[in-house]
Amino acid sequence: MDPGTGSRRHKQLTSGQDTWSARCDESRTAGAEGGLRETTGGNTGTAPAGLPYKAAWALHEPRDPAIETWTIAQALEILHGRAAGVIARITQLAAAHPPQHSEHAKNIRKVLGYLTAKLPYLDYPRALAAGWPVATGVIEGACRHLVQDRMGITGARWSTSGAQAILWLRVIAANRDDAPYWTWHIQQEHQRNHLSRYSGSDSFTLAA
Repeated sequence: MDPGTGSRRHKQLTSGQDTWSARCDESRTAGAEGGLRETTGGNTGTAPAGLPYKAAWALHEPRDPAIETWTIAQALEILHGRAAGVIARITQLAAAHPPQHSEHAKNIRKVLGYLTAKLPYLDYPRALAAGWPVATGVIEGACRHLVQDRMGITGARWSTSGAQAILWLRVIAANRDDAPYWTWHIQQEHQRNHLSRYSGSDSFTLAA
């Protein structure tokens, strides 16, 4: 099917120290896993590949069988790095057959606004060729495992520096870099507490 075709008939502490409370939004987004209709907060099409579905409902008659096919065609165009063409196509269809309902017109504006604003970041072929993750599952998993499982325990309150220190340690442990990090840490402490305090410190070596 030609992607352009459509059938529309057309808290602070008392000392003033900033505190931080961990919160990780675990709602699913389209593109993390699954199909084009996955939602975040009940908003269909919040990820680029799902946006054409919102536009399709605005540009086709209700229950039109072409909705699904048209949506898939536009999503594939975006995933192949041709988001600019999708923007132009939706703009042309909306101009030729203006949506009759205000909600549909609002959805068209949302879709076009999102795609236009994010256009520099929708080069999926380049991302895939470079091995970059293009789904949100990696980020969501890291958010849960590294942050939420430790920082979000009941009653926890953190200073920003304390939270950052714990997160650094969790990253080190998750990457299994404990041994090299501890070696580096001992060397840095020896430098700070001993070698930096004595002249001619280059002649000293770490004994313990």
